[in-house]
Amino acid sequence: MSIKPSSKSYGPPSPPSSLPTMPASLPPLTALETAMVASMNGRRDANLPRFDGDIVFPDHAGDFFSNDYLSVNRLPHIRQQFLDTLANEPLLLGSTGTRAIAGTTPQHVSLERYFSQQFDVEQAMIFNGGYMANLTFFGYAPQPGDVILYDEYIHASMHDGIRISRAANQAFGFVHNSLKDLESKIKQILQQYPKIADGTSTLFIVLESVYSMDGDFAPMEEIIDLVEKYVPPQSAHIAVDEAHSIGLFGPGGKGLLREWGLEKRVHSVIFPLTKAVNFIGGVLTTTPLIYQYLSNYARSWLYATSLPHVDVVGIKFCFEVMQTPEADELRCKVADNSWLFWKLFNEATRDIPRDVLSLLNPDTKNLHSRGLISPVFPLHTMRAVSLQHWLTKYGYGAHAIVYPGVPKGTDRVRAVIHGKNTEGEIRDFVKILRRWALHQASQTVQARL
Repeated sequence: MSIKPSSKSYGPPSPPSSLPTMPASLPPLTALETAMVASMNGRRDANLPRFDGDIVFPDHAGDFFSNDYLSVNRLPHIRQQFLDTLANEPLLLGSTGTRAIAGTTPQHVSLERYFSQQFDVEQAMIFNGGYMANLTFFGYAPQPGDVILYDEYIHASMHDGIRISRAANQAFGFVHNSLKDLESKIKQILQQYPKIADGTSTLFIVLESVYSMDGDFAPMEEIIDLVEKYVPPQSAHIAVDEAHSIGLFGPGGKGLLREWGLEKRVHSVIFPLTKAVNFIGGVLTTTPLIYQYLSNYARSWLYATSLPHVDVVGIKFCFEVMQTPEADELRCKVADNSWLFWKLFNEATRDIPRDVLSLLNPDTKNLHSRGLISPVFPLHTMRAVSLQHWLTKYGYGAHAIVYPGVPKGTDRVRAVIHGKNTEGEIRDFVKILRRWALHQASQTVQARL
């Protein structure tokens, strides 16, 4: 069998030779295992990256790949404050059941009311994670006869929700961030589905405020303007995922919609808390009626064990950390570090062929940002697996991202800049990227000779 832990070129070290060795003869593979081996070998032959659950990536060279944008894990005093908070809580372990049966406790309800107040919305609904929030909302909120129009680059969790919804056969994508294509699709939908035009069915407009793989911004206000121009108010429902803007933008880090004063012009917002907030969980802000409906009909909510009490405490604690003056300073530092990386990387790759290493879509990354910058930088190369191994060798937790995780021809290693990255770390990182690119370029020249 050709796939086994010892074949990995990264991850945990091989066991010492003194440990017992595997028997020379292994039992024959089952039909299931045979199919899985064939699939994994196909992945290897196609030079696709491995995501095995036991691969531990290094991080001693500096954090340039995690979603801990504000570097909260690097703040030792936060740890002690969290422990002190836990010490004063009467309930910590377990959650007693699903929310539908015994898992709705006063602590869970109190946390939802807390978020309703924090976001100044009618209703907030908490979930075990952003994936579950998206799966639940997009899987169960759309009704028969509704239509879903989504940006083609939305997250996989949103796609998965749409796929199981009762509007799955009436779901259409529009070209990423294209106002022209969005307007065209809205007009087509209004003609093809007259119940939306007459106010008896709903058109869901689905997008992210900042996109996780490209690090670019949605033209949010322009999208809202188009929806308000063409779609009757009683038929429009704009749903936005703020996973990669919460913690980074807006007053107290409450997201891009609030940065730009657009929060009252959208209908439902999903706030995954696993990025800059740096904890588990997700929050959906919506209407009380949608909350009640999902509570009664969404299987992913009805049958999932609710958050343990320790997580309920942790979510509120981390959300409040995100709103401190220290977090404000870190947000500024993330922006400063991101501009520095942008400048240094462009300088370092000026003489590098774009197909060897470049920033993907540099002209559109900040096109709709209004002067802001996302700390996500897609480093484009069709040799992403090679770049991953090179960076891992130098102590970076790099991950190659290839099709079908991203569109064909846009393979990348996604770099993420953080609040606690130092200037020296950033400069060293860029130097190592350039060294790899020069090596790859020289190999290409030699191959052509």
